[in-house]
Amino acid sequence: MGFALTLIYIVVTIISPEQFGQEWASYHVVVYLAGITALASLPSMSRYSYWKNSVQTYLLVAFIAAIALSQVAHGWLGGVVESWRLFLPSAAVFFFIVVNVTTIRRLKIVALTAVGACLIVTVEALCGYYAGYHGETFVLLTNISSPEDNVIGQLTRIRGAGFLSDPNDFAQILLIVLPLAFIAWRRGRAVTNFFVVLVPTALLLWTTYLTHSRGGLIALAAVALMAARKKLGTTASTALAAVFVLGMLALDFTGGRGISAADGADRLEAWANGLEMFKSAPLFGIGFNGFTDLYEITAHNSFVLCLAELGLLGSTLWVALLVTTTMGLNQIVGGQKTKRHGRLLGLLDLFETSSITYNSALALNRAPSSGIIVLNYEYASASAALPASVGPNSLEFETRQGPVHSAGVPPQWMVAIRLALVSFMATAWFLSRSYTTTMYLVLGLATATIALQQGDRKPPDRGHWILHTVTAEVLIIILIYGLVRLRH
Repeated sequence: MGFALTLIYIVVTIISPEQFGQEWASYHVVVYLAGITALASLPSMSRYSYWKNSVQTYLLVAFIAAIALSQVAHGWLGGVVESWRLFLPSAAVFFFIVVNVTTIRRLKIVALTAVGACLIVTVEALCGYYAGYHGETFVLLTNISSPEDNVIGQLTRIRGAGFLSDPNDFAQILLIVLPLAFIAWRRGRAVTNFFVVLVPTALLLWTTYLTHSRGGLIALAAVALMAARKKLGTTASTALAAVFVLGMLALDFTGGRGISAADGADRLEAWANGLEMFKSAPLFGIGFNGFTDLYEITAHNSFVLCLAELGLLGSTLWVALLVTTTMGLNQIVGGQKTKRHGRLLGLLDLFETSSITYNSALALNRAPSSGIIVLNYEYASASAALPASVGPNSLEFETRQGPVHSAGVPPQWMVAIRLALVSFMATAWFLSRSYTTTMYLVLGLATATIALQQGDRKPPDRGHWILHTVTAEVLIIILIYGLVRLRH
């Protein structure tokens, strides 16, 4: 029941009841559904221990506490309840996925459910864009201003509802589910792949284009770079990504808006104000959701938003969530790499399903004569089995050396989930999305993947993430400070 409600929760959150009218927001459907799903997830929580072995679980609990402390430090105890009311529905996605995704099959179902929910919103938004269906809900008219702040035109941008009502948010989640769609790819099923994977991918890409999101363009280039880097090399893939960005600009991907430093002057100004807020309250921050109380626009950078509102405590925990998840995925992806040569420079091979036969990876079969047990071992990287048998007249136990892996998450799925994480981090640099559902959906999928792959084993190098987190945070602060100083 907990798993089924998790799927419903993801769909309802992405589609958003608010698209049926603003009055639905007052019904708090998502909050009540989260409470029911939490209760239904308790049996799974007590039965399985995967979530207990994930450091991300404890980091997110600490992050929730840091949100509360950001309000308590300024003497507003009532702000704790209000802050949790706003944030916990987003964080709940992470906990529901980590607790209820206990098998590889469930991981696939959750990932494709997120893709399907986004496709529903995509179709609705396209109907709004081309046919006027709930036009005000799914279409946003944005003023285009000259350098002198004169309005010189309007840009029609597509969007979703609820937390996806900003076209940039909509582009972010579309680019996150884009690589997840390839989890449904099946080798040798050309027709199925065309309709189940390639057609939805085309819809997601076209809808992303219609958002005219500049951050979305950068994220799309980052995904292309990461997908091609191992096959083409860093230099060639970087050049390809640069050509891709220039091509998209030529095709008016951003709707005529530039992506230069001059065009992002307002964002750099917001970053500068965020650093000043951090200086005024360096440990606990100015308080959750307080950035726009002190400045006219939001931070336009997820890290700056955390740093200003939650201080060093909250921002360090936020960075740690991303660092530990990235390290975990890199470790298991790197450990399962095999040299494969395929079509289209091998890019499609990244998403083809594994040839592992999970049910017979290690099978005990009774021999037809004299009840002797026969052990069948199967290669993880090939479809042929490696037999080894013991019979009445056998004097040897014959085996051959080869790479044998236990059944686990297919490497192609892990690559897709890592690309989804890359999409989030690339867009988070330009958007203030530290607390939205999108981040915790990706973290939940990635954490569940890592937990399923590791099983009950303790993760190695458990303390190294602390050093990496501190290093990453210091470097990001220096980078942002340097960019702000160059502008001023």
